[in-house]
Amino acid sequence: MISINKPVFSPFKINSPLYTAFDLLLLSYVILILISLSDLVNKDLLSTEDIISNVDLLLDLNRNKYHTIDDLINRLNYIKSMNLEHPSMSLRENHELVTLIFDKFNELIQTDFDCFYTGGLMGYIAVNHPLKRYHSDLDLFINEEQLFALYELVKNSDDFEFISNMEHKSKNGHEYKITYRKTPITIGLFLFSRLTNNEMVLKEYYYENDHELYVDEHHLKEEYTNLAFQDDIKEHNKTFYRMQTLEGIYNAKKNSRPKDKYDANVIKPFIDIKIDHKLDNEKGKNYDVNHQLADGSVVEKLEEVIKKDNIKIK
Repeated sequence: MISINKPVFSPFKINSPLYTAFDLLLLSYVILILISLSDLVNKDLLSTEDIISNVDLLLDLNRNKYHTIDDLINRLNYIKSMNLEHPSMSLRENHELVTLIFDKFNELIQTDFDCFYTGGLMGYIAVNHPLKRYHSDLDLFINEEQLFALYELVKNSDDFEFISNMEHKSKNGHEYKITYRKTPITIGLFLFSRLTNNEMVLKEYYYENDHELYVDEHHLKEEYTNLAFQDDIKEHNKTFYRMQTLEGIYNAKKNSRPKDKYDANVIKPFIDIKIDHKLDNEKGKNYDVNHQLADGSVVEKLEEVIKKDNIKIK
């Protein structure tokens, strides 16, 4: 039991109305308990049936907010979708670090590369909106023809490290990531190439069949590319960068995961809805060319260089 000047309450039973500060405290109790119970179920130390049979104990924590077990499940799923389960730092620290890494990396690469930031974070930065949730990484589209140049630049940097994910990567995900001074926030690279017909080709490399390298290609037609990627240079804290258009980011996020929809709603007032509709129309003209052998590709050659460099370091 916790004794306070106003009503006395237990974290397991609420007997009287509480003021706003106490409501926030109780919400924190519920979130922490939900996360802990979920962890116990995942470790097979508790069954779902155990939780269901005692669900009234959880609902009693805040009957104003939670009325049924579905309310609790929805809350837990929201926490998971927003990366709020087990934060390694406070929200303020996370926002300060991700902004610092963004600025430091821009200082390093300047505007010398054919690359574009993407992802929810960029929407907040572009419209000068305060960050609202945890961000675990930055996402960067980069022309694979410049991958070697970026690797050498990062390798010779005191602050950043270039890391290959290829040995444990599935079809989806980043082939490479860049870390800043061993901090948990990474810069994940999405690779692309450009064709003479002005198509932009997004690429996913992966190993199959006894370490054979394959690539899946997603071809963006010229009109879609021009709407989603523009060469405008933007400024943040006296550093310069390029990013995917706000409409391109919004279009990719508006019907996706809960955290993506949250990000989309932040930037929605700043987009040109007509361009969003055009992106929807043009999207159907894009096409895939999958499961091609990637012998002689940039990734195959870079993997050989990285392995040799790692041997030298050892």
